Amino acid sequence: MNIFKEVKTAVTCREAAEHYGFHVSRNGMMRCPFHEDRTPSMKVDRNYICFGCHEKGDVIHFIEKLFNLRPYEAACRLKEDFHLTISVNARGKSPPALTRQEMRNRYMEERFCRSTARIYKTYSDYLQLLRKWRTCYAPRSPDEDFHPLFLESVRKTEQVEYLLDILLSGSAEEQVQLVIDIGKGVEHAEKRIAELKSEATG
Repeated sequence: MNIFKEVKTAVTCREAAEHYGFHVSRNGMMRCPFHEDRTPSMKVDRNYICFGCHEKGDVIHFIEKLFNLRPYEAACRLKEDFHLTISVNARGKSPPALTRQEMRNRYMEERFCRSTARIYKTYSDYLQLLRKWRTCYAPRSPDEDFHPLFLESVRKTEQVEYLLDILLSGSAEEQVQLVIDIGKGVEHAEKRIAELKSEATG
């Protein structure tokens, strides 16, 4: 095993983030350090992915970007800061070439991450609109007719919160099923949200 593999085996992204002072919630969410992040949009566990700026990678890549280091320097910093004993004193041999199956698995994983990030962003935007409409278009008197956007907020808010909760803290099986179920319709959802924003500001 080279230093890169040993460090990634020993330290998770979540452990590194907490070690360097980031607050991580129980469901693994934190504010992304790689863009201006007002609400936590980065998920950290063994690896990390930001649903805002779409940055993702393993713990070494996280430290590379965080401290502007080269990969080997990042691995060495983790080794020192976590007091790891690396059994092989090597700068890291070139990793073996990926098999066709490993390449396919990596491609599918990256594709899933992109789909998840796209769905999360779309429905986060939608939830912000729903919450805004609940306040802005609430009836001011018992005789006032319900505004269509207020009714949509009442009908959809709980459902969208549930979907986002699965993306953030659901099991892997639940997340995969959600992406399968609504992934193909996310383009329609994006278009619908753009129309609703236009209606709301028009």
